[in-house]
Amino acid sequence: MRLTDLNSGREIGANCLLLEFGGLRIVLDCGMHPKHEGKPSLPKLDLIQGSIDGVILTHCHLDHLGSLPVLLRQHPGSRVYTSAASALFARRLLSNSIQVMKRQREENGNQDLPMYVEQDVERVENALAAVPLANPRKIGRGGEEISLSFHLAGHVAGAVGCMIEHRKKRHFFTGDVHFQAQRTVGAAAFPREPVDTLVMECTRGATASIPGFTRAKEEARLIKAINRVADAGGSILLPAFAFGRMQEILKLLDETAAAGNLADVPIFCSGLGMDLCNYLDEASKKTKQVNFSRKILQELNVLPLSRRYVQPGKNMSEPGIYVLSSGMLVEKTPAWRVAANILDHKENAVFFVGYCDPDTPGGELIGMAPGGEFKFKGLDHTSTLRAEVERFHLSGHADREELIDFAQALAPKDIILTHGDPPARAWMKETLSKLMPATRIHDPEPGVAIEL
Repeated sequence: MRLTDLNSGREIGANCLLLEFGGLRIVLDCGMHPKHEGKPSLPKLDLIQGSIDGVILTHCHLDHLGSLPVLLRQHPGSRVYTSAASALFARRLLSNSIQVMKRQREENGNQDLPMYVEQDVERVENALAAVPLANPRKIGRGGEEISLSFHLAGHVAGAVGCMIEHRKKRHFFTGDVHFQAQRTVGAAAFPREPVDTLVMECTRGATASIPGFTRAKEEARLIKAINRVADAGGSILLPAFAFGRMQEILKLLDETAAAGNLADVPIFCSGLGMDLCNYLDEASKKTKQVNFSRKILQELNVLPLSRRYVQPGKNMSEPGIYVLSSGMLVEKTPAWRVAANILDHKENAVFFVGYCDPDTPGGELIGMAPGGEFKFKGLDHTSTLRAEVERFHLSGHADREELIDFAQALAPKDIILTHGDPPARAWMKETLSKLMPATRIHDPEPGVAIEL
């Protein structure tokens, strides 16, 4: 196998791998970099010389999915192999991406945007091929053939890792993985037999584990904090990724309320995450890969966020729990806008419930001391941080120790690190090198092929 990382840098960005098996070319994921706009947000697709023989989509977060329409515009005959659940989600998330890019063009005049249109998204939808779990699919051309099988990854609804077998060699790709069960998806169900190559994410490689930590304890800590703030008359902002995290939090709140353990305050949600509740409900009915019912919205009496935002700096007119995207407080999103009403008031709180890039507004807020100034540039407003800010470790990514254990169980000849920022990659490479001296550990240079 010959592997080329087409991501623009050694970071979490436009995730995309070119895999070559003899003359057979497969692209694994084709994401869009969340920190860039226009052409800089794309993978290095120009490095793909000639045709491709298929695309593998591990899941539908945009850092893995977002550039797929561009790739298929260049290679219109390609099939996209994915899970049954992801096949239901892809078009909705890509269509939303078009609307976001159109707004960005209006705001900053970037003529590259949008990078694709609905016709391109329709091409993606027509190319999707749902592959049953643990049921090998043959892909071949010109005498070369690979066997592809999917295994649930536990990260988000529809997420899979994949095993590719070629000429008696076994190569396993984790995609984004979580080894513990969540409410909407079960734990990763990966094979643990030896492989020749392991291509592994390392998102949390720089995050030390908390002694005695369990997800159940962390969820209980979150609920206790929500109730404390709500009982004192404050509002709680829960920034959440629209796909996956928002539905996880809604299920947690529903179960807590059903047990009589949640403060009796209104719950507000907004945007794409609400629409995706319908898609997860459909996937739950049609596949065994998701566990979610939109009845939760009725049980919680979830209210829409008013389209008329409160003046920045002024407190929310109705105290409650605000479950809003984006999870990293990206500018111009509902969570970012409501934060402008939350932060100045000491009775309120912002509780982060997932991964937050240090370079995003959410990462800036997490690292800010009380009394600091948080600038809302697009609103011409600066908040003085008086609200409580806390991070709860409910990530959909595996802990670094779990990844190390998994790598040791597979005992590969080669490990290739992906989906991690430089500190995470450095820790994983150093630790794996010490624990597995017979294994070659690779942190690939973007655009430079590795022969395996």
